[in-house]
Amino acid sequence: MTVHSAEQVRQGASAPATEAQLWRAFAARGTDAQFCQAWLNLLCRQLPQVSAAVVLMQSPEANTFLPLALWPGIKRDLSGLGKAAERALTEGRGVVEPSGEGEAQRLHVAYPAEVNGRMVGAVVLEAAPRPEAEVHALLRQLHWGVAWLHDLVQRRERGELESKAERIGALMESVATALRSGRLQQVLFDLANQLTGAAACTRVAIGLAGESGATVKVAALSNAAWFEKNASIMTLYAQAMEDTLDALAPLDYRRPALADALAVAIEDSAHARLVRESGAHVVLSVPLVLGAKCIGVLTLERDKDQPFDAAERSWLGTLAGLLAAVIEQKRDAERGHVARLGADARKLFERLAGPGYLLWKGGAVLALATVLVLALVDIDYRVTAKTVVEGEVQRAAVAPFEGFVAASFARAGDSVRQGQVLARLDDRELRLEQQKWNSEREQYSRKWRDAMARHELAEVQILGAQLQQAEAQLALASDRLRRTAITAPFDGVLISGDLSQLTGSPVQAGEKLFEIAPLYAYRVILQVDERDMRQIRVGQEGKLMISGVVGGPVALSVSKITPVATAQDGRNFFRVEARLAQAPAHLRPGMEGVGKVETGQRPLWWVLTHDLTDWLRLAVWTWWP
Repeated sequence: MTVHSAEQVRQGASAPATEAQLWRAFAARGTDAQFCQAWLNLLCRQLPQVSAAVVLMQSPEANTFLPLALWPGIKRDLSGLGKAAERALTEGRGVVEPSGEGEAQRLHVAYPAEVNGRMVGAVVLEAAPRPEAEVHALLRQLHWGVAWLHDLVQRRERGELESKAERIGALMESVATALRSGRLQQVLFDLANQLTGAAACTRVAIGLAGESGATVKVAALSNAAWFEKNASIMTLYAQAMEDTLDALAPLDYRRPALADALAVAIEDSAHARLVRESGAHVVLSVPLVLGAKCIGVLTLERDKDQPFDAAERSWLGTLAGLLAAVIEQKRDAERGHVARLGADARKLFERLAGPGYLLWKGGAVLALATVLVLALVDIDYRVTAKTVVEGEVQRAAVAPFEGFVAASFARAGDSVRQGQVLARLDDRELRLEQQKWNSEREQYSRKWRDAMARHELAEVQILGAQLQQAEAQLALASDRLRRTAITAPFDGVLISGDLSQLTGSPVQAGEKLFEIAPLYAYRVILQVDERDMRQIRVGQEGKLMISGVVGGPVALSVSKITPVATAQDGRNFFRVEARLAQAPAHLRPGMEGVGKVETGQRPLWWVLTHDLTDWLRLAVWTWWP
């Protein structure tokens, strides 16, 4: 973003201009300052009783807001507008600030310019006092006018993005050129030619460092498929590259002006000699650094007096970082596998047997000791599995008949005693039914006695059957009435069931209302991976660590192996049951943890590698013809 000082803006705005000139300046869209000045002049001509105005735009260098345009062009102190501008930028909305008293009273009207959620500038006006309706109209005009500042910022950012995209495209093209198949010499020549156009250079030279890392030889020169390596110009290229190699940082040289021709003639740096010999104006050498090693140097020349700016230097630095690995890989690939292995073996032997390299010698001794420990030391091998605690017995409390929930006295997680009422079903209908059959029984009993007195044998038999039916229905109603209270069958804990919010809800006969597990009688379910099942035997001991129980691990023993696998997360697990030696007081059914079963002594190397070796054995057997 082009930012001018307040004094430069005042000087640029001091010259009077006609409206046609202002419109031409506005349409020309020169620098940011020229565009903002033309826009502000046109805006203020359309706003009545505006005595001063300023356009503030964000400065990316200092992260502050600087005046980019002033109106009118006379020199005057506009610091009083800062308060309104600061409020508008902070609050992100239009602001009206009164200033002064009496005849000197003014209104400071500020409106922010916001792009993509961030404040990029503001317009501040100084106007005469006016009715509130006119102030709102002024704010609306500013709202519409600020759109041109939005457009200015977006055009500038779009240009920056396009420039960045071009640099990224050139970078990818250069890397793609380096990644082409072929001999390294041809790839470097193509890369030098490609960089000549991408970096707007006259010549590009690429040098590669020797095995010792102290010298550089020119490997490729743009627009020259062949060159005399012993020529004086090639020697100057190599010397300039070696200076860069020693510095491990970019080095550049720019030909001084004609007035400093004597300084050019007597300067003895490698880059200065290269400039005198090649006739270039600007030379830049960038090292190709891979880790802490410089494997080569890029030297770029321009015959015109146009130094490399910060963006170009950053682009070339990024390119150099990417090319270093590609060039080193290609150079290493052309050595051949046998040569590389031999060089690596010789280097390793020199470090282990020669003087110095104490870290390498210590590492070798440590590696040998590690191999001996892995081969000779046996440790306990434990199979690890996810575990879930279940009650040894789980009893369900079900609805004895169809009805409605009248009350609930417990819910999941509560400890209960044997015979404790957990919930109660509605018994109103059952009581009515009991009364009904009790009344019918009395009626049938009275009629039966009357028939007996009259010696009517047939009627006695009929009434006797009806009396037995009424007594059976009464007994059934009484039994149901007794079973309206859902009780706990034994001491334990409720592991499921909550009817506290279901009062009045219907239940079906046989519907499970609660599930109860006894306290201090648990079994542990281990989910053992199928690859470890061959290690598990009944009676093996182990340890269990429960997530929700504070304390150390609990002893367990394997009691049963279920030969049924279940799939979970793409793997098969077998259900293995175990018993706890002593259950912790806070243990509850449903708790999860991690169990480890001791399976005996195994060599340390086997414990660390058996998963990999088992997988390799299966893979080889699968693919072997």
